[in-house]
Amino acid sequence: MEKVLVHTTWGPTDPTRAGLAFAYAMVSKKQGAEVEIFLFHDAVLLARKQMYPLAVPIGPPPIKDCMEYLLEQKVKIYVCKPCYEFRGMDEKDLVETAELKGMDYFVELAKTSKVVSF
Repeated sequence: MEKVLVHTTWGPTDPTRAGLAFAYAMVSKKQGAEVEIFLFHDAVLLARKQMYPLAVPIGPPPIKDCMEYLLEQKVKIYVCKPCYEFRGMDEKDLVETAELKGMDYFVELAKTSKVVSF
């Protein structure tokens, strides 16, 4: 099975660019790939339960639809720990499959995955 690691830095300030990453992850999962997502910079905001439904892209499917599918499929969503903590956010606000991780973990995942960047 193909293993795909999708990562992005785009968040609610550019929901269309952010939406491309989530749409790609959703379609890859539907096509049978093993998918993981890693969010950096402003993208970490989209791992918050109250934020992802508010980011509406122009063109790609709504991030809300993609995220809910990915959560239903138990796709792991890794969130840059320093990026998240720098923004003063609490871990309890993360979506259910999200975990805070550092760059070292991203590097380890990238060694065994096809990496797709948005």
